[in-house]
Amino acid sequence: MPYKLVVAKDEDIVYSALLDGNRRLIELGINEEDSNDLIGKIYIGKVVNVIKGMNAAFINIGRSKNAYMSLDNSSDIFYTKSNASNKLSNGDEIMVQIIKEEHGSKGCVVSPNISLTGRYVVLTKGKNFIGLSGKIKGENERKRLKDILEKYVTESYGFIIRTNAYKIQEELIENEVQELVTRYNSIIDTAKYRTCYTEIYKGINSVLKFVRDMYDIDIVEYIFDDKELYQEVRSYFEKTNPELMDKIRLYEDKNLSLMNLYGLNDKIRKALCERVWLKSGGCIVIQPTEALVSIDVNTAKFTGKKNLEETIFKTNIEAAKEIAHQIRLRNLSGIIVVDFIDMKNKEHNQQLLRELSSYVKKDRNKVFVVGMTGLGLVEMTRKKTNKPLYQQLANK
Repeated sequence: MPYKLVVAKDEDIVYSALLDGNRRLIELGINEEDSNDLIGKIYIGKVVNVIKGMNAAFINIGRSKNAYMSLDNSSDIFYTKSNASNKLSNGDEIMVQIIKEEHGSKGCVVSPNISLTGRYVVLTKGKNFIGLSGKIKGENERKRLKDILEKYVTESYGFIIRTNAYKIQEELIENEVQELVTRYNSIIDTAKYRTCYTEIYKGINSVLKFVRDMYDIDIVEYIFDDKELYQEVRSYFEKTNPELMDKIRLYEDKNLSLMNLYGLNDKIRKALCERVWLKSGGCIVIQPTEALVSIDVNTAKFTGKKNLEETIFKTNIEAAKEIAHQIRLRNLSGIIVVDFIDMKNKEHNQQLLRELSSYVKKDRNKVFVVGMTGLGLVEMTRKKTNKPLYQQLANK
């Protein structure tokens, strides 16, 4: 199915919306104008507490909450020692990168192993090997990509090849690798002369990051209503994906805003509703909590035309497809527990799990369907990459 990526500005908020061919909202990015995500920023921080029992340390990076850092695989780090010890100690100054945002009362999570993400590859400090996206199939293509990157690996860093690199010409990949290496060397050199709590790398514009990371998606048009963002994306794609230039369009109609043209305000409002109605008349109820996300499925108005078991099975299958869509749209993550309607037929239960697993494969984030508990609850996990939609919109 063809998709459109619409980037619309409403006052000082930029909405990046992925829409399918039916104008259904699939994924949404929300950012204040000219803002950058916390994830990816690099700081010089100070160690305030090393907790041996947790094999972790808390780092002050100049924010209101101390950041958490695991000490696993963190021997290769840049730091200024506060004493002669070979181990990380209180008072040490180190260079760290934010890998998870703050959540509730918890500070962000940081790592000393810096990574720089491009459209095709990720440069990874402290991991001097070549990794490959599992979505890249075919031994010949996998070997070709590895051969391209092999000569750039050093003792300090390696690379992860992203799905976007599939069938991309060698010159474009090498150009990006060289740019990432130059950026990495600049960061390392800058860190040596910066004072503690200094932000030494901002990362890229949040909107550009959202556009860049759309892969495995047949986007037929990129539409912008802001000229600066439009030009920035064109400049980026000109270097990385020149074949996409004809798909990038600036929307200049002053009589009808891009937000109203695609009904984004109404779509966003519906994405915050607790209850989601299914076409059959059934519904799902989505309730995020601090510990997990609870999703309940019920037949509601759906009575069906066959026997009760078939009615329940049909509702559960329809709900599974909608749940996969909703957790991606709302950016729900962590532990997700789904209470489908109880079914007596074991084959129906197995088929439901297979269908659910196939639906979540379309998600750009990693989703794992764990299975069904003895109580008939389906357990899932989804990788956290940003705040859920309801939190992002809380103060908007």
